[in-house]
Order: sequence, then structure tokens, then C-alpha cells
Amino acid sequence: MIPSRTFEITKECEYPSDYVVIDFETNGLNPKECDIIQMAAIRYRNDVKVSTFVSFVNATTIPSKVTELTSITIEDCQSAPTLDDLLPQLLKFIGNDIIVAHNASFDLSFLMESMNRLNIPGQTFIYVDTLRLSRQKMKEVKWHKLPILKKYLKLNYDSHLAEDDCYVCHEVYKYCRGLTTNQEEFPTFTDDKSEILELNNATLINEPKLDLLIEKAKHCEDEGNQDDAIDLYEKCITYRCKNEEPYDRLILLYRKKRQKEDEIRVLELAVELFKSNDKYQLRLQKIQV
Repeated sequence: MIPSRTFEITKECEYPSDYVVIDFETNGLNPKECDIIQMAAIRYRNDVKVSTFVSFVNATTIPSKVTELTSITIEDCQSAPTLDDLLPQLLKFIGNDIIVAHNASFDLSFLMESMNRLNIPGQTFIYVDTLRLSRQKMKEVKWHKLPILKKYLKLNYDSHLAEDDCYVCHEVYKYCRGLTTNQEEFPTFTDDKSEILELNNATLINEPKLDLLIEKAKHCEDEGNQDDAIDLYEKCITYRCKNEEPYDRLILLYRKKRQKEDEIRVLELAVELFKSNDKYQLRLQKIQV
């Protein structure tokens, strides 16, 4: 079987405005011995996001140090699709696009090793490494790890989660090419302020409006704007919404942000409201140990 090959773009005149940003979270550093546990790919056209591919990956072991770093737990991955299912979808999503990644050799080594495991024919991946690029263009920064660059650019994302790291990588890529990093692709819902104001001031709220809040929260979350999503989900549970989704999303988001007190608060409310579903009680018992 022909192995995969990589080719790095280093000439500034060749940096693309159409590309796919990728990032993997893994349960170790050695691609021959370890596994991808979360994958994300975001397609950009003219530097504007047009589509995403994000998923946890089925895994049997996640070291505690990895969970501490990423907030990804074995529960997140046990019910996730397998690599056999996801990798062909990911490769189809990437297609012939140029890949943008931070410390690209790490992600590409896991990608190519995963292809070898599944006997997927090799291909050539053309990529831009924002680690190398940031070292060239951001000399005022001493260290160029993604969490440090995120703080330097004052970006509001989590670290060590695949989708969030993709967004940060994208902003670094734009910055290094002299483009603004104002997160234009993350819209706020300014077109219906009166409706949001009505929701904020209401003492009672009907199901259609709750559904609207949930949809807008999910949209914010899909666009990487987690804080706005949390605010909207919190509005839902303030009205003791009978839909489990806002509680589930808040629990996961607060877990990612390591906001344990908020996670417990939401779990306790969910335990009270959804007595027939013991998943909240089980999670609450686990987190309080």
C-alpha cells in the first residue's frame, strides 16, 4: 500500500484563503500506540467558515491526565462512533483542500497512522503549520503553544478541545497573514433584539419561545460562541424547561470549563425535574466524590 505523504507550504504568496483547519485530541502522544479521542475539521472559503465536522471518537481508555487537560472523559467516548466510521467521513470532508493546523506534524502523524490501521490508501496532504508561521510572524511572543497565542489574541475559547483549538488556529492563521481577528463568523442575534428582550423580561414563557432559545443557543455553540450559548441555556433552565437538552448542554459546557459548582447546580436542578432519568443522579454522585 502506498503510504501517505505531506507537503508543507512555507511561501507567503502561496498561503490559501480556502482551506480546512483540523485538530485532534488524543489519549497519548505516540500515534503508533495511542488513539484519537476527538476530531474536528472546519472548512473555510475566503477565510469564512462554511461547514464543520466534529465528533468524539470511541475509545476504551483515557488516562486521568488527559481528562484533566482536555475535560474529555471515557463516558464521552464510550458511546461515540468508531474510528472506522469517522475516518472515511473526515477524509471526505477534507477532500483536496489544503490543511491548516497548529503543530501540524502531530495531527498529520495521527491521521496517517489511523489510515494505515484501517488500510485506507495513502494520499498527499498539503498543509500550512501555524506553529511555524506564528514563530515567524509573532516574534513578540516568547512561546507559541496554542493556549498562549489564544491569550495573546484575547480569544474566548477553551483549550485542548478539538473544535475550540480549530477556531484559535484559524485566528492565528488570519493574524499572521495580516487579517483582523474580530471573530466575524460568530454572529449575534441583533436582528431580533425585541424578541430577546421580551424573553428576558417574561415571567412566564411558552414552549415555542423556549424552543427558540434552545435553537439559538445551539447555533451559538455550533459557531464556537460558548458564553452566549451558556447564557441562553441558563435562561431556559431559569424557566424550569421540561426539555432535557439545555441541562445536558450546560452540564457538558461547565465540565469543559471546569466550573464544578455550576455543573453541580445544574445537575441538582435536573435531578429534581427529571426523576425518571437516573443519569443526572449518577453524574452528581460521581462529581461529588
